[in-house]
Amino acid sequence: MFRFRTYTLFAVVMVVISACATSAELPDSTTTSTAAETTTTTVPVATTVPATTTTVPTEMNTVTLYFAVGDGSDCSMVQGFEREVPATSDPIAAAFQELVAGPTAEEAAAGAGSFFSAATAEAVRSVDLTDGLLTIEFVDFRNEISNASTSCGSASFLASLNATAFEFDQVDRVRYTIFGSCNNFYNWLQTECQDQTRTGPVAVDLNVMDEASGSGCTPDAAVLPEGDWFGYVDSATASEIEFDLACWFSGTPAAEAAAEDGEESPPPNDYYVRNESDTLRTVTVGAAVDVSKLVDTGGADLESISYGDWASGWASRNYQPGVWITIEGGAIVDITEQYVP
Repeated sequence: MFRFRTYTLFAVVMVVISACATSAELPDSTTTSTAAETTTTTVPVATTVPATTTTVPTEMNTVTLYFAVGDGSDCSMVQGFEREVPATSDPIAAAFQELVAGPTAEEAAAGAGSFFSAATAEAVRSVDLTDGLLTIEFVDFRNEISNASTSCGSASFLASLNATAFEFDQVDRVRYTIFGSCNNFYNWLQTECQDQTRTGPVAVDLNVMDEASGSGCTPDAAVLPEGDWFGYVDSATASEIEFDLACWFSGTPAAEAAAEDGEESPPPNDYYVRNESDTLRTVTVGAAVDVSKLVDTGGADLESISYGDWASGWASRNYQPGVWITIEGGAIVDITEQYVP
């Protein structure tokens, strides 16, 4: 509410007539002089009232996150903890974004436990709900989460995710992926790709090409989207590489792909590469790109090297292995060479 103060200006005019008198002096006044006399008038100074700002509260919705609780005797025991999220946000996406940031200090004090923490706070890459199938795509957080691949750990991990997903009535099934790959997620948990339902997991019968590691090898776009991609470098300059996309299979998908191609199945060393297209894609290299190079002495060990040194020496190397590239924001941010026995 604005408050205004009203002041009344009083003009005092005094005429003093006296043959012998002098001018009367008025206190606390401003002075106007003439040759004959001095007249004083008191004028109050106007006060400026600062404007007040009215803050409209942000409308919020409540979502429930499910974290592990208990003494560990029941690996899948979870409990709901309410969080406030902006009403303008998608509630499912907001719930999972809150979930992957882990419990707050208050929630932890109340017994909440989780594999998620501040290190995984940006782990949700996309959320899509189509015809009752909720697909949650994560970035590759496997290095930030330990012990989730144990039998008890995976039960607890999935229970937290599933309970959070199925609080929403419109969700019938949920599929978790890492960079778009169901196998990336479930192979990490030492099982096969599956969808989660309200009554339990359901095996997913994917096409072999859909079971390639990373983000796959059959993107719809001519330009590679964000994700992890396996292939071979045809040439490298300071700003871009020419990339031959290939399919990398491991585990059961490797055996299936090799069998389809009439090759030894299961394949030696549990991996199989399919490269049926010679199409080259020009991919921009980011301003800051991490490169992990196989050591020159051989073996699976990797060493960090600047992109400039790696690119300038690529063509002259005796052995040019396949590489994994990670694309974010339209540019390569990571290159890792793939060891093969």
